Amino acid sequence: MLVRDAARSDAASLCAFAVALFEERLPVLYTRNAPPTVDQQIAFIDEMATPRSKLFVAMSPDARVIGMLDFHGEQRAEAAHGGQLGMSVAHGFRGCGVGRRLLEALFAWAPDAGISRIELQVFATNAIAVGLYEGCGFEHEGRRRKAVRTVLGDVDVLLMGKLFD
Repeated sequence: MLVRDAARSDAASLCAFAVALFEERLPVLYTRNAPPTVDQQIAFIDEMATPRSKLFVAMSPDARVIGMLDFHGEQRAEAAHGGQLGMSVAHGFRGCGVGRRLLEALFAWAPDAGISRIELQVFATNAIAVGLYEGCGFEHEGRRRKAVRTVLGDVDVLLMGKLFD
């Protein structure tokens, strides 16, 4: 597996990744009405190519996207040392270290970008993701009770953060 910055040439593979992910209808993810188009993915890749934001992809040996991590840096000057991440991993590759490798790429990039605080939100029912984040140094900072309605009922959203010295 290779983890690297996303490129415009990854747009079609990112679309296929998103389609497969949304088709799973996992109760630990937000849903979408329609998967993104290649043009929307290109726009997203371009949007993330800033000094304060980043889009990483994990690629399989056959050059398919098997994971992605997006980090949105805060725009306000007072909070510009931080930002929010989102991450997903393809079915069949979960539990194989893809998420950890994506986080490690973010942690390596963050200090040079002036990022010393990384935040995330995760469904409380997503125990595997919560365990990964805890194992990578994220701490619990809050809970939004019954913040999301899923087919399984109302779900709390955990707020987690990691500080870099």
